[in-house]
Formats: sequence, C-alpha cells, structure tokens
Amino acid sequence: MTGDDRPPAESHPAAGEPGWLFGPGTTPRARRMLLLVLVPALILAGTLRFDFVFDDNLVVLGDRLVTGQFNLREIFGSEVRVMDVTLGYYRPLVTLLYRADRALWGTNPAGYHLTNLLWHLLATVLVFRVAFLTTGRLAAAWTSAMLFALLPAHSETIGWIQGRTDLVSTAFLLLALLALLHARAAHAHTGWRWGAVGALAFLAALLAKESVAPLPLAWVMWEISAAGAGRWRARLAAMAPRVVPLLLAGVVYWLFRRWAVGDLVGFPMSLSPLPLRALALFFVLAEYGRVLLFPDLGLNLFRALSVAPTPMTLAISLAVAGILVGGLVVTWRSARPLFPWAAWVPIMLSVPLLFILYAPAPETGFTTAERFLYLPSVGWCVLLGSLLARAVEGRERAGVSSWGLATIGGVFVGYAGLTLLRLLPWADAADLYVAMKAQADLPVTVQVLVHNNLGKVYLDQGEFAQAREEFQAALRLKPDYAFAHNNLGVLLIRQGQPVEARRWLETAIRLDPTYADALGNLGAAYEATGDLAAARAAYEAGMRVAPGSAWLAGGLARVQAEVVSQGARQTGRSP
Repeated sequence: MTGDDRPPAESHPAAGEPGWLFGPGTTPRARRMLLLVLVPALILAGTLRFDFVFDDNLVVLGDRLVTGQFNLREIFGSEVRVMDVTLGYYRPLVTLLYRADRALWGTNPAGYHLTNLLWHLLATVLVFRVAFLTTGRLAAAWTSAMLFALLPAHSETIGWIQGRTDLVSTAFLLLALLALLHARAAHAHTGWRWGAVGALAFLAALLAKESVAPLPLAWVMWEISAAGAGRWRARLAAMAPRVVPLLLAGVVYWLFRRWAVGDLVGFPMSLSPLPLRALALFFVLAEYGRVLLFPDLGLNLFRALSVAPTPMTLAISLAVAGILVGGLVVTWRSARPLFPWAAWVPIMLSVPLLFILYAPAPETGFTTAERFLYLPSVGWCVLLGSLLARAVEGRERAGVSSWGLATIGGVFVGYAGLTLLRLLPWADAADLYVAMKAQADLPVTVQVLVHNNLGKVYLDQGEFAQAREEFQAALRLKPDYAFAHNNLGVLLIRQGQPVEARRWLETAIRLDPTYADALGNLGAAYEATGDLAAARAAYEAGMRVAPGSAWLAGGLARVQAEVVSQGARQTGRSP
C-alpha cells in the first residue's frame, strides 16, 4: 500500500482556495458542511407544500403493499404495481420506506416531501465526500456537491414523491463508492471489510432501483486509472476485496428478483436492426447531454423522440460518440483522477438506454425522462465542479480570483433560480397536468394519463363540465381506456344520473373484467336506482377481485342490510 493510495485529509487549503471556507480546523469544516446542507435546504424548502401528484396516489397511497398489513415476505416477493398492474420493477426497499412514511405522516404529503428532501441532502453530502476522495481538492469537491444540490435537471426527482427511487438508490450507491474508495486505500484484511460494506450498500441501492446495476463497471474505471506496474495476476488479486463483494451482491439481488419477478429484464426485445438501435442510443445520449447543459425552462417530465436514419441524426450520433471518446482520452492523459468521472455519465445511463434496445421500434419514438439523470449527473457535477474550482485560483496560484468566485456564485444563483422555476408545476396536481398538456413531444400514452388524471382532479373539485371534457379527450386518444370510462360513470353518479352511468361502467368492466373499482361503482349505480340484487352481485364480483377492499366490503354490507330491512318491513305489513 503506497502513501498515494490513502484518502486525502482535510487539513489545509490548496493554493488559491479561499481559506475562510477551505482552511484547516473545525470552524471551516463546519462552515462548508453547513452551507452545503442549509443552502439547498432553504432553496428547496418550498417542496414541503407540494401535493401528491401524477400517480402518487396509486403507488404511494394505493398500493396494498404500502397500505395493507405488514408482510415482509410479500414486500420482498412482489414487483411494483399500479392499480394491480405489475410493471416489471423490483424495488422493495422503497416500498418499506413508503410504509415508514405512512406510519410517520399518514396521508400528509408534506412528510413524504420532507423525507425526499432529506435523502437529497444526504446524497449531496456523499457527493462531496466521494469527490474529495477522488480529486483531493476541497474547492472542487464542495463546488461539485453544491452543483449537484441545485442542478435544474433534478427538479422532477426532488419535486415528485416517486423520485424517491432515484434519491435512495443514488445515496446508497454513493455510500458503496465511498466504501470502495476506503477499501482501495486499506490493507488487505481491512480492505475486505470495506469491500463488504460497499457490497451491502450496493445491494441496498439495487433494491431501491435497477439503474444502479452498472456500478461494478464504473468501479473498474477507478481500478484502471489507479493501476500501477506489476504482474496482472497481482493486480487482479489486489482488486479482489473490492470487486468480488460487488459481484456477490449482484448475484444476491438477481436471486431476489428472480424469485419476485421471474426474469431479469421483463421487456420485449426490439425488432429493429442493430445499427438503428446503436444510432438511437447515441441520439438519446445527445438529448440527455442537452438537458444537463441547457435544461428546459418549462416542464420536461416525459419526451417522445423519434430516431430515423437521416443524415442529421447520423451526424449527431457520430458527434456524440466523438465527444465521448475525446473526453475520455483527454482526461486519461491530462487529468487521470477525473477519468472515471468522465466515464461515469455514459456508464450510469446504460440501464435507461436499454429501454431503447428493448423498445419495439425506436424509429417510431421512445421516451426520455429527466429523473434518469439524477445518478449519472454526479459525474457531470464533479467534472464541472473541478473546472469551476480552478476559476477561483489566481493566475499564479498565489491568491484567490474574485472573478472566479463571482463566476461560481453566478452559476449557483442561476441554477437555484432555474430549479425554483422548474419546480413550480409540481406544487399542485392540476398545475402539473395543465403544464404537461402544454409540453411538446408528449407521448400519446402519457397524454391519455394526463387527460384522465386532470379530469379526476376536476371531478373531486366538483367541476363536472371540465372533468367530462378531460375524460372524453382521453377516450378520443384511446377509446378502450377503461379508467376514463369508469370515471365518466362516477361523474354521472355524482350528477344524479345513475342509469346513464351504468353504460360507462359496464364498458369499463368489459374492457377490464378485473377492474375492482369499476365493479364497485357499478354496484353504487345499481344501489342508487334501487336494484339491490344487481348491486349485491356487482359488489360481490368486486370482492372476488379485491377481497381486501374495505370500500367494497362496506358497499356489500350496506346492500345486504337494506335487503334485510326491506324484508322486515314487508313482513311487518303482511297479514
């Protein structure tokens, strides 16, 4: 073990670093950590007033794994569901965290948003630690972490409760990386201990979201960049305390997922030619790079992109490939500690990019989402933070550049302002859906959800005309959308037209015979018209689909009580 392998100590500022923030002693250390936590906390505190939006009510408040009786075996043995529709995702750790939130906060959205903010602040502190251990410069590490805390591309992850998956998985992955860095600097016996800690953190990250799977490949970049002279067998033996535990953690995760989901991927293989899929991959990398460099002023929750083999898309894809290769070569030759961070962004985007490889036809359009950038953006922030930190140094590294400090301050202020602007639509469900309707390139499947969900908001607010318009807009895009048929039936019941409602509810059930809510609503429609036998049949059918539903059980009990009451009245009138 060489001295160069040991993690740097926060003992004194490097030349050109402001001593008041990066100086030695307890006070500057406490000051930089306090600023790193308080500044983003104050800027993002407004998210505590945000509501449940999009499908938070379905995943966070409607999933029986979250709201039902605690069953650890069932939680770890089930995949993610939305309205009893399985999605192919395996994230039991996030389900446990939602259950903890429900125990703490009930159905108060402020508590869930507070938990998200705390996870984001934890990830920010961990970015600082791993950046410092890999660059050795306090200014670069602190600037990188502050950029990560305020990055406008994180608005979706921070403002949406379901961004929890990215927040938690990234925090645990950074913990794993931190442990691996300590393992590399430790002696053999201690190195295995740190490696085991890293593997446990990696397993936790996997159980929060699948996109962290490329960590072993990313870690290889650190091993390569730090590899010294010697026989390859000796180098492999030295890597074992870090790599072997990671691989074992991956195997354990695969066994859990195999048990719960049944397969590793769960998505259909693309039918498109391989060259077209490769073209799509680099074209999507270009889109994500654009979001990091020039984030949209408005909402960009989902975006549908089409990749056709045109000269323009070919030129963009080749340019992106050239930039990636060139960046790796430059950092390898002139800034070796930054080489793994240059490779981090494309490596950590590889899992989201697999959606292109598995899309039925990427040339007809595929979906990108900003939340996929939360983990990859760590590398981007470290690279940009290292570059900006150089700006604070004087020309001869003898003093601090006021222009450099002004530049970094301007970037922070600009990031904070843009982040606040982009968080505005997330404050209220209706505002979010209206903003999504105005968003360009929104996939048709998402447009259907937006119209239906906005109609549900209007329905709950008693604005029946607007609700009807949104439900009908959803059906114009997708005539066989059972949820909109059901919601139109509910609207008619609330307007006092249960007979007319039955037609919409029966259509919803015909489209989806396992739609328990539609069966219950049909029971309510029959109950409102006095047809108790039909109402009881509908409620019983719903109970067979969802035996744990208290609402359906209550409707069935109410109808049965009314049948008994009517029988008693008839008996009392009989001679």
